[in-house]
Amino acid sequence: MIQRIQSIYLLLAAALMATFLFLPIAQFDTPDGIYSFTSRGISTVMSEAVSISTPESGAAIAQTEVFTPTWGVFILGAVIIVLALITIFLYKNRPTQARICMINAFFIVTLYIIIFLSGYTFHEELAATQISWSAYTVTPFVALVLDILAYKAINKDEHLVRSLDRIR
Repeated sequence: MIQRIQSIYLLLAAALMATFLFLPIAQFDTPDGIYSFTSRGISTVMSEAVSISTPESGAAIAQTEVFTPTWGVFILGAVIIVLALITIFLYKNRPTQARICMINAFFIVTLYIIIFLSGYTFHEELAATQISWSAYTVTPFVALVLDILAYKAINKDEHLVRSLDRIR
């Protein structure tokens, strides 16, 4: 049913992944400036070359410029969210619900692999002196744990229904 505990797990996993799409993943310190890695791309946070001054204040403001999009991370994150939400409404078909939970878990692990490979690739391309991973990189892991808990709850329900069918 829709009000089962696995629905709450999946809804929390979708919410965590939705917030992850808009949070910074890592920060690269380079001699040219500081670059931010998000799910939408690599952008400059602070740089000497792109700072502009405003006529009102005369102060320099760092201009944010996305120069390398990371659409793979963003699209995979969006697919994870959509699959989690679809899984909630497949409560009448528990085996399919469990399969989609495992596919979603696979996508979350793939997302981590893509994030870390992209991060270290950009680290080398930017000639960064330091890479600082954000604490927000834990949110997909928490979503993975919630997805696995939902899978276990779905299987528990399926075993309960099968055991009740045997009694009849």
